[in-house]
Amino acid sequence: MNKTTKYPATVRELGDMAEKLGMTASELLEMLSPIPMPPTGYTLAPKSSHRWIGPEIINGRWILTPVWDATTDSHSVDIWMADHEPPHYAGLTPTEATDLAAALLQVTQAARAEAE
Repeated sequence: MNKTTKYPATVRELGDMAEKLGMTASELLEMLSPIPMPPTGYTLAPKSSHRWIGPEIINGRWILTPVWDATTDSHSVDIWMADHEPPHYAGLTPTEATDLAAALLQVTQAARAEAE
């Protein structure tokens, strides 16, 4: 079973966590290092303490957003359709599907490079 510890996002969280564990802040930081750092150009997603988003790639009606999760140190890609309104499903022509595939390849190659 894997055991994970959430990294403190603020100095206050660091102090509270260290006090709870009976450690100083510097001792806790030493135990937690190295602290995962978000990829270059990523910003913390609104209303999140662990989800970082990269620059969006807009390709036709599609919006592709690279995502990095600080808790799991994992990468993913969010895919949005600019004019999509539920409950209708998106339909793609073969040309649109090819364009989307090319955009997905571009964003996943960048995410893969950041993960390595």
